[in-house]
Amino acid sequence: MTATNGGSGLLLAGDLGATKTNLALYRAEAWPGPPLRQQTFRNRDFAGFDDLLAAFLTNQTAPAAICLGVAGPVLHNAVHMTNLSWSIAGEALQARLGCGQVLLINDLVATAAGIPWLGPADLHPLNPDGQASTGAAMAVLAPGSGLGEAFLVPYGDLFLPFPSEGGHASFAPRTAEQIELLRFMAARHGHVSVEQVCSGLAIPELFAFVAADHPAPEWLKAELAQAADKTPAIVQAAINAVQHGKPCEPAVQALRLFLDILADEAANLTLKTLALGGVFIGGGLAARLLPLIEAPRFMAVFTRGVYRQMLAHIPVRVILNPQTALLGAAALAIQALRDDSPAAPSA
Repeated sequence: MTATNGGSGLLLAGDLGATKTNLALYRAEAWPGPPLRQQTFRNRDFAGFDDLLAAFLTNQTAPAAICLGVAGPVLHNAVHMTNLSWSIAGEALQARLGCGQVLLINDLVATAAGIPWLGPADLHPLNPDGQASTGAAMAVLAPGSGLGEAFLVPYGDLFLPFPSEGGHASFAPRTAEQIELLRFMAARHGHVSVEQVCSGLAIPELFAFVAADHPAPEWLKAELAQAADKTPAIVQAAINAVQHGKPCEPAVQALRLFLDILADEAANLTLKTLALGGVFIGGGLAARLLPLIEAPRFMAVFTRGVYRQMLAHIPVRVILNPQTALLGAAALAIQALRDDSPAAPSA
């Protein structure tokens, strides 16, 4: 790749998803200032991450530290991405580049690490009356290509991010409609995870389930027949229906079903981590769906069961800043470089 210099004072942060990768270079001494350079790449344009990184680092001094948030479970500082056939090993990458440190983390760990750096303008509240408990854990989940989950726990003046693969836990239906959905999905997949009914990849199947009783209009059928990825078309049809009065009942019902499942899973994660410090819903899809999110309905699903009163007081927010994972990766690169706090968990 490039000439090596592990003492450059440069930091490389990355957010690697299933379809695109966002990379940014920072100066350690200027953190948390803006990046020196930032670029987004389509993963399909590269055979592997090494080729993509080489394109970004052309004629660039090697960074002193690298932190990459990657969509997949990270074990022993190595990862094979969940929805992309790329493998990355931190030690091998460090040796090839000659940089000081390479830290690989799950992409939702990166998002969680970015939450303390967000301001009010970066967040859309779904529970305006919620009050965070000081020094309590926080939870984050993000429906994207899959369903990512993570959480933050307090450690002195810091919050340490921890990974979870909770999106692959079994889907537990809450209503009669969702019981029928489970039967519908089980006939197709066998085991049905939460991710299979609460992610961007799930939306076409939710639409197919709903459309069995509420047929799609002909214009949408024609559009879906031509679409390589049906999710954006279904989402846009639902948004047009609620914002512009263009009727499309199956799209609206599919997205409402999706959001009900998301609200219930947000409550599940909150209870499992005792996230009294707040719940944060990330990913570009959640922000895109804001016109469809009815906050009272969302919170009615969220506040259920034995601890409904406790859940009613927890802040729930949608993350609006698309750079949150990149901010988190940069923050953890700074921590790794300064070595003044425990290393972030990598699993």
